[in-house]
Amino acid sequence: MTKGSDTRSGLLWEVERILNECSELPQVLLMENVPQVHSKANMPDFQKWIDFLESKGYSNYWQDLNAKDYGVAQNRDRCFMVSLLGEWNYKFPQPIPLERKLKDYLENEVDEKYYINSEKAQKLIQKLIENGTLQGCIGKINPSGNGMNGNVYARDLSPTITTNKGEGAKIFADLSLNNPNKKR
Repeated sequence: MTKGSDTRSGLLWEVERILNECSELPQVLLMENVPQVHSKANMPDFQKWIDFLESKGYSNYWQDLNAKDYGVAQNRDRCFMVSLLGEWNYKFPQPIPLERKLKDYLENEVDEKYYINSEKAQKLIQKLIENGTLQGCIGKINPSGNGMNGNVYARDLSPTITTNKGEGAKIFADLSLNNPNKKR
């Protein structure tokens, strides 16, 4: 997140450049980032960002929020910062009950165009079924075996599903039937 680091979190400093070039500042800024943005390692840079915004006249409010606490069937923890130009008092919304689970969003019938017919995908899914990895889930599996992996359980919450840094498509296996369908 360090200024000039050329990382995705370092893009924050491009916003600084834009704000410095504005003849009229926006009334509201909204930042969303991973919670590590205010970790011990990043806190000095995060504080520099807050100090910069305050020097421009913004009141800043930040908090970690998880999508599952706001009615979304996904476990996605993020740091949000609301910056308001001038003297303001802001409170983040209170959590609301999760009324729908992932299974409530899934379709019973899926068009064939979304199916993967690859032999490699079929072998991977069969192997995962045999070793119990996919038992009782619809699964988020990265075919490369590298990067973010995990299971998505239809009765629960989805983890953050990503194509993180070009990992490519994930395989979703619907195990609600005796013969799983491969879905892209």
